[in-house]
Amino acid sequence: MILFDTLRKAVSNKIALTQGSSLKARCAHSSIVLGIGVVVAKGLTFCSKIVLARLLAPQELGLMVLILSITSLFEALTEIGIKQSVIQNRNGAQPEYLNIAWWFQSLRGVGLYVIAFFVTPLLCRFYFANNPEVLAIHTNGELLALVRVAFLAILFWGFSSPRVYILEKEFRFGKVMILSQGSAVIGAVLTIVLAFVMQNVWALVIGFAGTGLVGCVLSYVLCPFRPGLSFDRRSFQDIYGFARGMVGLPILTYAAFNIDVLVGGKLVNADLLGMYGMAFSLAQIPRDLFGCIVSPTLLPAFAQKQDDKEAICRAVLKITKYIALFGIPLLVIAVFYSKTILSVVYRPEYSVVAIPFCLLCIYILFLTQATTLGSVFLGIGQPSKHRIFVVLRVSILVVLIYPAVRLFGLTGAAATLLLASFISLCAQVFVMHRVIGLRILDYIMSWAPGVTLAAPVLAVVWLLNRV
Repeated sequence: MILFDTLRKAVSNKIALTQGSSLKARCAHSSIVLGIGVVVAKGLTFCSKIVLARLLAPQELGLMVLILSITSLFEALTEIGIKQSVIQNRNGAQPEYLNIAWWFQSLRGVGLYVIAFFVTPLLCRFYFANNPEVLAIHTNGELLALVRVAFLAILFWGFSSPRVYILEKEFRFGKVMILSQGSAVIGAVLTIVLAFVMQNVWALVIGFAGTGLVGCVLSYVLCPFRPGLSFDRRSFQDIYGFARGMVGLPILTYAAFNIDVLVGGKLVNADLLGMYGMAFSLAQIPRDLFGCIVSPTLLPAFAQKQDDKEAICRAVLKITKYIALFGIPLLVIAVFYSKTILSVVYRPEYSVVAIPFCLLCIYILFLTQATTLGSVFLGIGQPSKHRIFVVLRVSILVVLIYPAVRLFGLTGAAATLLLASFISLCAQVFVMHRVIGLRILDYIMSWAPGVTLAAPVLAVVWLLNRV
């Protein structure tokens, strides 16, 4: 921790001296600070997944994938965008605004857990009643307890300090990194220790809930906050108005990200689903890095520039270019060496999901590009427009996912995700052209440097395969 803090301060001082305090400099500073923590935290988390893949049976991992999907479903049902509202609103840092925000999210967390507690038996019956592989290991009562314990993570996060969101609003990402990555690392260590002792899915569930508790406690340590009983009508109206624009968006987003697991859980055995989940987590590493290093700076940056459409267009094109520049060459390697990568990272039997892994890697590239455009709509205060594209993606998935999984298994699931993401991205670019004047040809050409750099990589890979 001392070494990390020293590095963070050194980088911070250097940037402050050489680049000033412009928005661009603050984004660069924030990304570097986040990058230091993310490299360490994600490296440890990635190593923990490798360890867990060797400690726990695939069906236990598959069960945890389903449990996480269930908890995510309930969280998405009542998500109202408190964080985005605080960051986007010009008065978001005011104490009265934060107080209303705390009451919104805490009451939501309590209500959500109470509802989930009583609905859990129905969910367990739906997902596990016809799953003999899971029932052969865990009783109905144990499955019920597993899901209810997992839901505690949502309850804990509901009571976290809303001042954490101000850190992102003001580009103070050092503490944000310590909070998010610190809780993730502690949770990963806890999970591994429990996995050695328990050797079953309980280690994963307790580690998941423990991560939520650690995050809640750290939020008050880093950003002290004391809620009050005062009521500010203006703040309430602002949060409520933003929440109305978010209505339906979280649950649609959840469906877009989890429908493959939900459908696959009914049609595919737990072993294969567990391997698919681990392959998916591996494919998501580039997006996770983007989401932890770059993405947190996008919403506050676009919010500050929401009246300067030309500046937003320039930023979108530059970010798109760099994503393609790094993503497309990596994609070529992942596609050609998918079996080797899965076998080395996990175990040789994981190569059975090599084709879904390839498709998921392409899907992640499109999804990462779409994240930038989504941040623009949130930053300019138009979440309802972002909802349009999520509706489009979910509609395609709802229509195609079941027959695709039925006919082609998890390869069909991955292919459907890829198709839906590509169509949605195209629609986003078209609407972005109308909203902020983004030129479609310029956007297409921003991918060109990545394609150019991928050409020699492809040539080398082809030659190596010929030898």
